[in-house]
Amino acid sequence: MHGKSISHLSRIATGELGRYGLALLCMAVFIGCMYGAAHIDMETGVIIGAPRNDSMAGPAGSGNRPVEVIEEGVDYRLIRHAAGITRVPRQPQRVCALSAADELLAIGLKPVAHSINDGNFPDYLVEPLADVPWIPNVYGAQMPNLEAIVRVKPDLIITRNTSRQTYLQLSRIAPVVVMLDHLKHYRQRLLDVGVVVGREQAARSRLAWYNAKVDAANAVLHPIVGQQTMAMMAVRPRAYRLFGDQNHVSPLLYGDLRMNRPDLVLYRTWSSTVSPEQLLKFDADYLLIAVDSATEGRRTYEAIDDHVVWQRVPAIRNRKAIVIPQWRHWSDSGILGRARCIDDVLQLVAPDAIAAVERQAEQARSAYDP
Repeated sequence: MHGKSISHLSRIATGELGRYGLALLCMAVFIGCMYGAAHIDMETGVIIGAPRNDSMAGPAGSGNRPVEVIEEGVDYRLIRHAAGITRVPRQPQRVCALSAADELLAIGLKPVAHSINDGNFPDYLVEPLADVPWIPNVYGAQMPNLEAIVRVKPDLIITRNTSRQTYLQLSRIAPVVVMLDHLKHYRQRLLDVGVVVGREQAARSRLAWYNAKVDAANAVLHPIVGQQTMAMMAVRPRAYRLFGDQNHVSPLLYGDLRMNRPDLVLYRTWSSTVSPEQLLKFDADYLLIAVDSATEGRRTYEAIDDHVVWQRVPAIRNRKAIVIPQWRHWSDSGILGRARCIDDVLQLVAPDAIAAVERQAEQARSAYDP
């Protein structure tokens, strides 16, 4: 670093913006030497660090690569995540969940505020977060309402927002951790959240619960379903969308539950609009139907339900289809949402087994806890 930068950093480290004083400056210099790319942002004093170039793809906290604990103290942890390196409280009590509300609830920590980019918060979290302030976005999807966040006085902010400007703005309020890919790597995401908030044991226990639920559900489903196929489609205003091999539906339906894809799904890597004529080729034996709650969505479903082509779909003809009016847990969820998806599949195939599957999951969780 040149002299001017050192002087500026010294003022940051000892002034109002440098929460951690001179120790932060020394820590940044040490990390910079170790990792080569770390530095302090001149405006906020936030330690920014590029991910190391190793064999794992993506930065720490990107799903396929866990967050990293670089240093631990009595009351803090130094966490490497998708946006850099942040010093966080060892056991934060007031977490603002701009992301990861599901995982926080799963490990027993209720956030002091929550948000989601598209404004459609998963319906399965509405009740447990009914008394928790919702943080709206301003100026588009990238910037949450900073004043609303300040009002809840967080000691940690978790987000999946990758905007550098947003990251620096949030860091003026509280320590920020950025974690990505929650749709495919939801197991690792749960463990990462546990590390960040100092509840690793609770995260591992909840993961044991989820894995036991997957195993118990498969033990029920496969003797019934066998080699038959299963698919999910969404009915939206004036459109029918079939979910292909993508990260919202596929990791659970065709991954954890190992269901077979119908031919019409095999050639779709993302959800795509289908026409009634294409449904002539739709060979799904079991079908989950997510119907948009908007009035137009219901009307669209009523229209297709009377269509002669729709009645030729095997799942419809054989009455092996269910309508899911609340389905946001399929589109954007963590481990609790994924567990609810399992319940939907059980409701379709073997509804009487739902309670027994949940009991086995709870037993695994209880056995895991000390």
